[in-house]
Amino acid sequence: MLLILFLVRLAMGYQFQSIASISSHLVSELGFSYAEIGTLIGFFLLPGIFFAIPSGLMTRAVADKNLLMVGAVTMIVGAFVMGSGDSTGSLYVGRLITGIGGTIFNVILTKMVTDWFIEKEIVTALAIMLTAWPIGISLGLLTQGLIADAFGWPWAMHATGVLALVALLLTAALYRDAPNVEQAGDQSLRFGLPKRQFVHVSVVGIAWALYNTCFIILVSFTPDVLVGQGYESSAASSITSLAMWAMLISIPFGGRVLEVFGWITVSIAVTLTVSAATMMALSQGIAPEVLCVAFGVVAGIPAGALMALSAEAVSSDNRGPGLGIFFTWYYVGMTVGPALAGWTRDISGSTAAPIILGAAMLIGVVLLVGTLRMLQAIWPIEAASSSAQTAS
Repeated sequence: MLLILFLVRLAMGYQFQSIASISSHLVSELGFSYAEIGTLIGFFLLPGIFFAIPSGLMTRAVADKNLLMVGAVTMIVGAFVMGSGDSTGSLYVGRLITGIGGTIFNVILTKMVTDWFIEKEIVTALAIMLTAWPIGISLGLLTQGLIADAFGWPWAMHATGVLALVALLLTAALYRDAPNVEQAGDQSLRFGLPKRQFVHVSVVGIAWALYNTCFIILVSFTPDVLVGQGYESSAASSITSLAMWAMLISIPFGGRVLEVFGWITVSIAVTLTVSAATMMALSQGIAPEVLCVAFGVVAGIPAGALMALSAEAVSSDNRGPGLGIFFTWYYVGMTVGPALAGWTRDISGSTAAPIILGAAMLIGVVLLVGTLRMLQAIWPIEAASSSAQTAS
């Protein structure tokens, strides 16, 4: 089941990368500006702000497998619109449609993996699932430009739809629900979440948003720091990419290490504090080749553990809606955070400012994890659930 869900999530990363891979074609053939290219890239994430919570709520009435197939169909339709349209408008509309499908994927895939592994190696399983996203992006980097060069950019869009079709077929033919999990239809389609669970999952969601936004800031603004230190632009980008390549290894292996040895909270605090210190050094252009690799190795270790905290924040019957809230914070952070980082660059005039902000975000994650542990001690969701059962 984990392999199936890994391959399905890979299709989402592959589709996300498509605009960046063919940007030169869109600039030369359709007259796009690079600002418009950036906007089009961001359109994949924008729907998450509005559709993450509805996606989670629907798990109370619709089977997870069916919702995942709806997401795949949506991504296929979006890819077809982008590849078949003859105007820039069709690209924007298609990108929004694929973003809706990607939002459904994010929420439902996380719930599926959690349902299967909640009591057996959930940190490792979620870490493996998370790795599918950058691998899908890497696959797009390797193939989409070649497809666009050989057959035209619309065929690169259609290729993302083909991979989404594979995800649809895999889900329909092979996926089955985890045992001992409450099925959709056993619950009423109600809105809302108990107050304690909403607070707990929001704390985790904001932490996850800051953690991911930090990486976007790193890859977006570190090249500017290195260019200021005398590196060529292409070399600066290549050096920065070392962090992401290192994370492809550290995320799954780090998840396994934390699963085996424990000390989850302490490990999160230590690894993210070290990562923040590494970013501070990078902001000054110190030993970038070494520090980019070090950052990727250390910062990737707690990824699975951080996401697994979402399972602690809500009860099993509220997992779908809880993950909807969790990912809403993620999408808001991924939309606002990079813009805020750019603002610090503008007002300070320093290339280091965005990187320093990213380091501060990692310290914020540590504080939020500490806040969650405090809430679990003094305001636990289990007490609220027990009271509700007694009252009923």
